[in-house]
Amino acid sequence: IPNLIDHSIGLFCYRKTVMSNLAENSSFNDKLMFENVQIIFGIYLIPIICIPGLICNILCIIVFITHTMQRLLTTQFLLYLTISDTIKLSNDLLYSIVLIIQMFDQHLGKKLFLILYRYCHYINTVSTLSTAWLTLIVAIERYILCTTNSQRRVLIQKNSRLICNLIIFVSLLVSLPVSFRYEIVPVSSNDTTTSSESIQLTSFGSSRSFRLYSILTDLIRAIFPSLLLFYLNTRIIYLLIRMKSSTGTAFSRLTLSLIVIIGCFICCYFPDALLSLVLDMGYINETYRRRTIREITDFCVTLNSAINFAIYFSISYTFRRAVFRLFQRQSRKTYYPTTYEDLIQRHQYQPRSLCKHGTPL
Repeated sequence: IPNLIDHSIGLFCYRKTVMSNLAENSSFNDKLMFENVQIIFGIYLIPIICIPGLICNILCIIVFITHTMQRLLTTQFLLYLTISDTIKLSNDLLYSIVLIIQMFDQHLGKKLFLILYRYCHYINTVSTLSTAWLTLIVAIERYILCTTNSQRRVLIQKNSRLICNLIIFVSLLVSLPVSFRYEIVPVSSNDTTTSSESIQLTSFGSSRSFRLYSILTDLIRAIFPSLLLFYLNTRIIYLLIRMKSSTGTAFSRLTLSLIVIIGCFICCYFPDALLSLVLDMGYINETYRRRTIREITDFCVTLNSAINFAIYFSISYTFRRAVFRLFQRQSRKTYYPTTYEDLIQRHQYQPRSLCKHGTPL
């Protein structure tokens, strides 16, 4: 009996040791996978997407404020949508810059991460929320244009700026509790000469009230807009097929580009919001496996903010013509000489044609 007891105790300790080693190995593998995914997406792919995306979005803003695009009813909504996407790309590019700095100087990178994370988290929430509702307004506006008369179209155009400003203001107000979710706390260590800090959830951020707020935010940020956008997208496609014979090519192509943009929004935003809603997957104080998944879903949201210019340019002839005219105007401005010597040289090479009175034209 004593031998049997000793054997059972030894077997229990062995199993406990094996399970502990497996848990440590699993945690190590998850950490290694997270670091690899963070390097691939955070350091390489996000700058590759964000830098061209920022340039293209700035070009979109310049094109949308030109006289050619201002005549279109949807331009005001697309202008605000592009501004929101530009803020989102700038915020994500800043995250990549901090990661790159952390590779060379870990102390400085960690310090920048602690300083910027709370503000960047708030900006990210505001930009994603405003992007979602601006995309929804674009779909509603395009659906109304396909179904109603010209009087309502004029009414939409008059109130477009008011609607966009209201969406931005509400997004800033609704996202305000996010800025109180995290706090920087000192970390105690045996070495008293050096002090370290870490970012943790506040008592409000870990409370049940913030969890209810997070669920409500995820619903209005992507779940509800995605479902409504899916319905509106199908209706717009149906109406576009019916009125294709009586609709101008510019209207059809612009509507088609908006359909593609709405579809990309649904594919990119819905998984990220679903993970936050159902699994309560955040970023700080989460397991490495969940943080790995969030890196991928956050990259999809970033990709959605960078591809709108390519969609406009490839589908919409009106937008493409406005871009070409923009560069043509710049080339004409740089063609004329700026010095007196250039004027004399240009005058010498010009053909001399005389009018009826004998003076050169």
